[in-house]
Amino acid sequence: MAEPEYHPEASDEVANAFSHYASVNSEVGERFKLELNRAEQLVQRSPDSCRTFFHGTQGFRFRGFPFVTAYIVRDERIIAIAAARTRRTPGYWRSRLTD
Repeated sequence: MAEPEYHPEASDEVANAFSHYASVNSEVGERFKLELNRAEQLVQRSPDSCRTFFHGTQGFRFRGFPFVTAYIVRDERIIAIAAARTRRTPGYWRSRLTD
């Protein structure tokens, strides 16, 4: 399957999270980036392998970080809707499903 695409707000969330972790420690920032890459590869290989999440999406929970990538599969495309902190209001990104 194709590489995941990112909703613009999800892309911003990823960039902000990376910047935050990199500002704490460059190694932590790199670990976040590696975990994001691991998530993308797994979802690309097997999009149905992740658990059902909110609002008909599927979610991949990051190891070692309080984040989950919420995504949908449409017409052979993987679209990341959110890179959400697990402690943030669940489903805050629901409106992105219609964008």
